[in-house]
Amino acid sequence: MSPRMSSKRLSLILPLVLVLAAIVLRYVKVDALANFSPFMALAFAGTLVFSRKVPFWALPLVMIGVDMAANGPGIVMHAEAVAVYACFALAAWFGGRARGHISLLGGLVGVVACTLAFYAVTNTVSWLSDANYAKTFAGWTQALTSGVPGFPPTVLFLYKSLLSDVAFACALFAAFNLEASVRKEKLFPVFASA
Repeated sequence: MSPRMSSKRLSLILPLVLVLAAIVLRYVKVDALANFSPFMALAFAGTLVFSRKVPFWALPLVMIGVDMAANGPGIVMHAEAVAVYACFALAAWFGGRARGHISLLGGLVGVVACTLAFYAVTNTVSWLSDANYAKTFAGWTQALTSGVPGFPPTVLFLYKSLLSDVAFACALFAAFNLEASVRKEKLFPVFASA
């Protein structure tokens, strides 16, 4: 096998391993890992570091496929699911637009911004579609903070989402730079170059 061929294979292994890790984390049934899902990091940061041959829409499409396989095709018809997939697709689109123009620090800021936007959008959709919430400003505030009584507060979801997304984005950037150094290619910069 030529060195060029092994380099190409290596560049395919990283994305596949990280996508599989995200899928496992999404569906593992451990209470401590509830809502610990790195899909937003995979959508934004993954698009930043994966090969340009992987179009931005590929990762959200994989996520939809995984959800359909795990929960049945009807899952994609719910308002909350549509909002989730739209947020992932927008994050991947923004990641694709920023690819090559953003540093590691900027990537982390982007992941945090995408996570906050995801939280606001999906909880707003829940507020609109869930009969447990009053359709008032107070009801919307409840959807963004305490959530439905009897369930964990939604701010806990935000906290776990931020932790998982930042941790997984760091893992993506570290894995990319490790792989790039092995292949003697350009590293993902820590800070924006002047």
